[in-house]
Amino acid sequence: MAGKLTAGAIGKMLSGEVSTDKEMMPILQVTELKLIQQPRKNQDSMERYKLSLSDGIQSQEGILNTTLNLLVKQGKIQVGSVLRLTRFFSNNVQFRRIAIVLELEIIAEQCDIIGNPLPAQPPSMYANTGPVSRNEAPPTAVPIAALNPYQGRWTIKVRVTSKGELRRFNGARGEGKVFSFDLVDADGGEIRVTCFNDVVDRFFDVIVVGNVYLITKGNLKPARKEYNHLPNDYEIHLDNASTIQQCYEDDATIPRNQFHFKDIGAIESMESNSIIDVIGIVSSISPTGSIMRKNGTEAQKRALQLKDMSGRSVEVTMWGNFCNAEGERLQSLCDSGLFPVLAVKAGRISEFNGKQVSTIGSSQLVVEPDLPEARELRAWYEREGRNAPCISISREFSGAGRQEVRKVITQIKDENLGTSEKPDWITVSATISFMKVENFCYTACPIINGDRPCSKKVTNNGDGTWRCEKCDKCVDECDYKYILQLQLQDHTGVTWATAFQEAGEEIMGIPAKDLYYMKNEDRDEEKFEDIVRKAAFTKYIFKLKVKEETFSDESRVKATVVKAERLDYSSDTRSLLEAMNKLRTEDANPVTTNPESSNYRSGAFISGIGTSGTRETSSLDVPRSEFGLPAANQVNQFGNQHSNESRPLGGATLCDACGSNAHVFANCPSFLSEPQGQHTSSVYGNTTGRNAGGSMPRQHVGSY
Repeated sequence: MAGKLTAGAIGKMLSGEVSTDKEMMPILQVTELKLIQQPRKNQDSMERYKLSLSDGIQSQEGILNTTLNLLVKQGKIQVGSVLRLTRFFSNNVQFRRIAIVLELEIIAEQCDIIGNPLPAQPPSMYANTGPVSRNEAPPTAVPIAALNPYQGRWTIKVRVTSKGELRRFNGARGEGKVFSFDLVDADGGEIRVTCFNDVVDRFFDVIVVGNVYLITKGNLKPARKEYNHLPNDYEIHLDNASTIQQCYEDDATIPRNQFHFKDIGAIESMESNSIIDVIGIVSSISPTGSIMRKNGTEAQKRALQLKDMSGRSVEVTMWGNFCNAEGERLQSLCDSGLFPVLAVKAGRISEFNGKQVSTIGSSQLVVEPDLPEARELRAWYEREGRNAPCISISREFSGAGRQEVRKVITQIKDENLGTSEKPDWITVSATISFMKVENFCYTACPIINGDRPCSKKVTNNGDGTWRCEKCDKCVDECDYKYILQLQLQDHTGVTWATAFQEAGEEIMGIPAKDLYYMKNEDRDEEKFEDIVRKAAFTKYIFKLKVKEETFSDESRVKATVVKAERLDYSSDTRSLLEAMNKLRTEDANPVTTNPESSNYRSGAFISGIGTSGTRETSSLDVPRSEFGLPAANQVNQFGNQHSNESRPLGGATLCDACGSNAHVFANCPSFLSEPQGQHTSSVYGNTTGRNAGGSMPRQHVGSY
């Protein structure tokens, strides 16, 4: 039986003669196995397994990588198991030699103890236990994957892949400063390093992205996964005893970066807030814009469209400095007709108008990376990808080349939108015909979770504090978030939709907290109703997410407003003309339209303009207590009020406003010459006649 084990392997490992799997892959037996718990701040403890390894003569302590924990829990590794160490590192930890087992093969799951192994004794000499002087040769570097909290002194040879900005903070001990940087080694291991206060002064200017360094000594802390997205359970905190020495000769074995790419097509089924790496061709990019954050600071934003061989594209939003550095270079390349390859590391998936990818503080953007995936993408693009059809999983792109899925309200029911596995994302031109204002907002948790507030509902404790069940904490002051219940109406029917925080602010034009205090604290009912009245009876372009949800065993289709823009009649008319011209081009022969066959022909692009040639006003003078259209003019949720009258789309096209065959209604001179708000849609009443000038008189709306 002893012949199964590698005789003398433990002695060679203890003496330092063998320290890695590159020198030997020994077959050893597990003689002891113990679960140890490593505490982590504000998190559950981390499980690791400590074991004794024997070659039949001597034994040595070892630690299993956490990726091997499952084998222990499944009983495949137990006392008596015979293992081949295919990837390991033997290192000095607190005056003991420890084998860090990274990968292994199971020779036998259970076997009687072989031989009579003696406990290992510490050798008289240890490597890497003393300080490194300038005249000594550099110590042997260990892989990042071998680092663990039980080690004392260690050295890693690494390349810096990214460096964060210096940030200042106020803590319990006063003001402080911090910065972090990410590392990769020749084995592909990654880890984040964080420096605080005095250590920042020592190393901030030393660290340069792309350089190779020898880093010695630091504290291994459990990684805070809400901020640190690298595939490592630990991060390094440097202290005053740590050293960083630059290697002036580049090491080609250490990659410039370490990516774990996902196809764009796979993003569509991934959870929101997931962190991913993605690579693709930049097909279009928008100019840099500015937005005002809730804290009053201004932020730069730039969006681009990324496509790959999956036949899908996704919107990537760059924030802050990314807009100026990589963003300007990408803009220049696209303007020159050279569509570059872009690799995004650590992008966050968001669900807004479909799936999108956004940069975060630890993101990296690499333009035209020297990677096999980039070369494969470039070859595909030049061969067929340039003209290959592509579907955007973002649905709406805020940059150039945006394609809108325009619908009318009746199509939600007629086309069974939202009833498939994935939600439907559509755009409708509609008016808010009714708004529930009793509970227009909710009390929300303001605790920052990651880089955004929790926003879950909090309850009043009755003592001036608010409790969040999700965070399991109480706060002195809550936030207020919109949850507007709206009835949307176009010329085909009505439907209900919910507008949450961002969309709610777009509609109301005021933060939810200010509106809440206006109504409930200041008791300024007149001002409150005036704000609500201005939001209602106004035409918007709504971006809706339509999805079937089940509650109390009852399924129903729900629409959520993800974006609301007040209708710009000029730009919307241009889009209508383009759509109509496209239809006339596609229709080789005159055909009679079917109002139910297509969103073009059913009036989806008429933006609330009925077949009568009239359109609705932007505001109405109604009593303060009412914020809805008259009941006589309301229809059921998916009612249809459009005319069944047909008009030819091919050949001569008549204008609905003046009857001319020289133009269409959207650019009718009599229509465009009138001030906005002078017409009402046929949804308010019967079709009116035209006056002698070819324009339409304002139709009287019944009393309320």
